[in-house]
Amino acid sequence: MSKAKTVLGKDLMLFTNAKALALATSCKLTVSAETMDTQSKDSGIWTDKDIKSLSWSGSSDNAFSADKDVNGYDTLFALMVSCALVDINFGIPANATKLGIPDAGWTLPASSYAGKARITSLDLNAPDGDKATYTVNFEGAGPLTPTSGTSAEDVKDPTA
Repeated sequence: MSKAKTVLGKDLMLFTNAKALALATSCKLTVSAETMDTQSKDSGIWTDKDIKSLSWSGSSDNAFSADKDVNGYDTLFALMVSCALVDINFGIPANATKLGIPDAGWTLPASSYAGKARITSLDLNAPDGDKATYTVNFEGAGPLTPTSGTSAEDVKDPTA
């Protein structure tokens, strides 16, 4: 068995409606379980738990851009105020390279975690003397599913 290879955080990206979020500095995907107590007299001193429901969420921290053609704050604002469901993909872009963004932009990952979500918060921060940034938070609306071939063994870093 060979040593597992790590994936650099810079290579994982969050896509909304098939476009990578512009100027991301950090992104996060969280899967959670809500549990319920199933303890009985037969449990002894240890509690018993069953999973009641699963949920997922995501977030991204980004530098702000006023460019009209980027998938950034203005696009996310329009999606949020329209209460639209957003298609989310989290993975390594299919055209990832060590050279930065390709001329045609990032393409959807061949393998990713995907689902539909709602934007639950959008924070714009403009500190004096520093770059403007924004943070977006999503909550899943339905299942988060692995797309084509996503498993711990199948995730390949094309930039390695």
